[in-house]
Amino acid sequence: MLWKKNKETVRPAKKKDADAISELRRQAHDLHRTGRPDVFQKPFGDELEAQTRKMLYDKNGLLLVTETEGTVCGFVYATFVTESSTPVWDSRSFCKIEEIAVDKSCRGQGYGTQLVQAVRREAVARGCPKLELNVWAFNAGACAFWTRLGFAPYLYCMESRVQTADEPSAEITGAD
Repeated sequence: MLWKKNKETVRPAKKKDADAISELRRQAHDLHRTGRPDVFQKPFGDELEAQTRKMLYDKNGLLLVTETEGTVCGFVYATFVTESSTPVWDSRSFCKIEEIAVDKSCRGQGYGTQLVQAVRREAVARGCPKLELNVWAFNAGACAFWTRLGFAPYLYCMESRVQTADEPSAEITGAD
């Protein structure tokens, strides 16, 4: 066990948690699909469960759940990454929070914060100097959550749609 307070616990995920984690991943997927239907596939089934099981056994990963009274309320999946130097970039190590989700009925009660604190403690224990993650710009709630926890942008990914044969012409404006 990594953390316990009253009836809440943060602990490593076990095989028995796979269905609960998959359900939480479905909830997160639904939110992302609503925000970016052009990017996220329609609901999926067997692939989701198979991927969840892979996360359970990832030697470079950390899969934690938070539970209260024996019910899984949230999970976080993080990986520990070491990148070699290139002619441009220096080598670096970091912990990447790949996925996090808290059940709709449990949001706003501190479970997400508990999960991130547990990842942070594990990163420190492994000598990992920082945490990184990606968050979708449309997800204002997640952006606010991460900002409250001390995360700040360091790279912006941007996109511009291009005109295709079946779309009306769009004029691009901007300062050069």
